[in-house]
Amino acid sequence: MARKKVRNYYRIVFQWIVLLLLAYLVIRPYIDRAYKADFEAYCPFGGLQALSSFLANNSLACSMTTTQIAMGLALLLGIFAFSKLFCSYLCPIGTFTEWLGRIGRRFKLNFTPKGLTDRLLRVFKYALLFVVFYFSVSSSELFCKTFDPYYAVFSGFGSDVNLTYALIGLVLVIPGSFFIRQFWCRYFCPLSAASNVFAYIYVFAGLIALFLLLTMLAGLAISWIWLLAALSIAGAVLESTTLKSTFIPLIKVTRNSETCTNCRICDKACPMAIRISDQPSVQHIDCHLCGDCTTRCPEKDTLQFNKRNLNWLPSVAVFALVAGGLLFASFTDIPTVNIRWGTAEQMAAASVYEQGGLPSIKCFGSSMSFVNHMKEVQGVLGAETFVGDHKVRVFFDSAQINREQIRQAIFSPVSRIIDVPPANVTTVAVAEAGIDHFFDPKDAAMLSIRLSQADGIYALQTRFGEPVHALVYYNPVVINIDNITKLIEAPEVRWESDGALNVVETDFKVASIGQAETLETSGFFSRFYEMVEMSFNNYDSYQPSELDTLNLGFREASLPDNEGMAWYLLSHVSNNKGIVQFSTPFTNHGIMLQLVYVKAKTSPAQIISLLDEPQLNVFMSDGTQQQIPNPFHLDP
Repeated sequence: MARKKVRNYYRIVFQWIVLLLLAYLVIRPYIDRAYKADFEAYCPFGGLQALSSFLANNSLACSMTTTQIAMGLALLLGIFAFSKLFCSYLCPIGTFTEWLGRIGRRFKLNFTPKGLTDRLLRVFKYALLFVVFYFSVSSSELFCKTFDPYYAVFSGFGSDVNLTYALIGLVLVIPGSFFIRQFWCRYFCPLSAASNVFAYIYVFAGLIALFLLLTMLAGLAISWIWLLAALSIAGAVLESTTLKSTFIPLIKVTRNSETCTNCRICDKACPMAIRISDQPSVQHIDCHLCGDCTTRCPEKDTLQFNKRNLNWLPSVAVFALVAGGLLFASFTDIPTVNIRWGTAEQMAAASVYEQGGLPSIKCFGSSMSFVNHMKEVQGVLGAETFVGDHKVRVFFDSAQINREQIRQAIFSPVSRIIDVPPANVTTVAVAEAGIDHFFDPKDAAMLSIRLSQADGIYALQTRFGEPVHALVYYNPVVINIDNITKLIEAPEVRWESDGALNVVETDFKVASIGQAETLETSGFFSRFYEMVEMSFNNYDSYQPSELDTLNLGFREASLPDNEGMAWYLLSHVSNNKGIVQFSTPFTNHGIMLQLVYVKAKTSPAQIISLLDEPQLNVFMSDGTQQQIPNPFHLDP
């Protein structure tokens, strides 16, 4: 009579929970177009890279937060006590490749490399581990995102993905795992390599201690790259020669030889093809304590965890480690960037200013831009940024600068054109609003998008104040102060880009608002645009009687996309030796193009023909000549 197949439901439940959560992240954007899925929010491998970057450079990698680092630390703690539980219970690639391999074995197409082949293939994941951490720590960007099969698929091959690298990774994962048992996990997964390095705890701790001894106590200038290389090489050598760990994990699968019948069901059940049936305890480096062997063993009290019936223990440990990591992250805040340039004495006496609600603090690059700006402020001694909370912390000398001055230094004024007043509008009103919960340039960007969706609003400027002041330039015939107030206080901003709906919630509150002034339209243009004016082609050598002026409507020069293009048009028209002056005066009907020309050398028809050419022939500052598409269609 055939034995009934027993399933390891403890692990299956966790695997399906992860897969269903990923399915939710994939499906929800189709239902809620405003939702943005974050497929790396809890990535432990990204957390380990971010932590390494923080230890080496005092900055986190990319947009990593304390949550990912906490997951990485939980993974390491799990390895010490319970082996590689993440690989067994939570990793979607591990689940997928394991199930894919089962299909391959069903068709008798899946095999397990053994002997020298198996041992040599294991070196590849350590080479990849070195490359990933080298580039991630060097650049503070997660290099694994360029090739990670999981990230490539679930991000839709986003901008961080290198198509060639990702396709190679997918080939290793899909065909590789179909034909070769756990091909990716055993031979190419850098997280598996990192986990194994930590599993050789005596080597890991010894190399770390030696590095610290040489650098901190002996004072030698040894780069972290040598430590990374030593850890990678040590892991590769130990795994490929021994295939087993020694002291950890503390919990192991144990076999009672007296009750074992050598049925070898445990060997067949093991996802990693470990021979369990001929050893008293499983110390193989590939064992990730999945519990499939203990569940499937038909003999009572034969396969156990540390000689006890604890089949529930790995799943409880997974839950506890994840929950503990999330709890740790909720009470801990690791800065994305932590740079201090004050002396030790200055830092000991420094005051601290902290400000949140800065959505432009969103990654390593924006954090470094903020820190570099703070370095230019007299009296500031250091700065930290926190990407997860969009928060900054500034250390300063209170004898040189106060909190309000720091806040003003952090503030970046914005001047943004939203629309161009039509030719029949001769005056523009200016509303001045004091806005609470409004500070960051990204706040101004969100408000600009919202204002652009209303008729009659032409521009937005921000000025420092308590609260920040926003100047809204508008047509009072089309829209009034009350309408502008409602626009500012709307709870969210919606816009489409590349076919996707973007939604950002805002909490702007108008503390005060009123009409500040009324401008002639020419004054509006002079406030936001640079007048272009230049004489050339021996202008001063001609008498006024030899010259004439051609005035043309030049409204397209006021379009935001054409900012600065008037200088290229100037270079283009200077090729006609009869044109001797170029200017763009502001009028109440818009920007004009005014060209002064020599009547004996050219004519209005020739000038207009030149202006209408599809390409602008432009002389660059280095003396070269280039052709640029002509963006202008001049008004008659």
